[in-house]
Amino acid sequence: MRTLFLSLAVSLCLSAHSQEISVPEPEFAEETLLLTSDSVATLLKRENGTIKTKAGASLYLTGIGKIKSRLTLAGNKSSSTVKGSSTTRLIIKAKDNSTDPNSFINIFKFEVKGKERRYQVAETGTLSKTETNNLASIEFKAKKYGGQSYLIILEDLTPGEYGIVIGDPNTDNTKNSMKVTTFSVE
Repeated sequence: MRTLFLSLAVSLCLSAHSQEISVPEPEFAEETLLLTSDSVATLLKRENGTIKTKAGASLYLTGIGKIKSRLTLAGNKSSSTVKGSSTTRLIIKAKDNSTDPNSFINIFKFEVKGKERRYQVAETGTLSKTETNNLASIEFKAKKYGGQSYLIILEDLTPGEYGIVIGDPNTDNTKNSMKVTTFSVE
């Protein structure tokens, strides 16, 4: 019985030690690494997004309808792919890691339509109120990582295309407002 306890304790210690991540932080703020193991990561590509606004046909015909604004990216697939698993881990570097990442890191799933990926950010109707969607539609857990980064843990992502928009909680950087970090889950 003691031997069983001792071997169980040793194996728990070894597995806890082996789960320590040994990947260096990204070089620059707003870069994102996708962890493929505890010691290997891939830098995710940042793409330029555009906002497209479109009115429904009924608005033109009857004057009643909705107008939708969508964040769109060219191409139907990201160049960075991860195999589906129960946990997806990212390391995102910020200016510092003293701010709650849920306040400025937004992760969402794209709808793939034709040759583009899109995410609805706003909708207004002639007989309804304007609704602006919050991009943070994917829940995540976060921990401080290193001196300036966050370890982001996503659970049970379904296959599809995902985007990450990183705001700067300290200053407004208009140049990066349409920069979207992307990855695919297979």
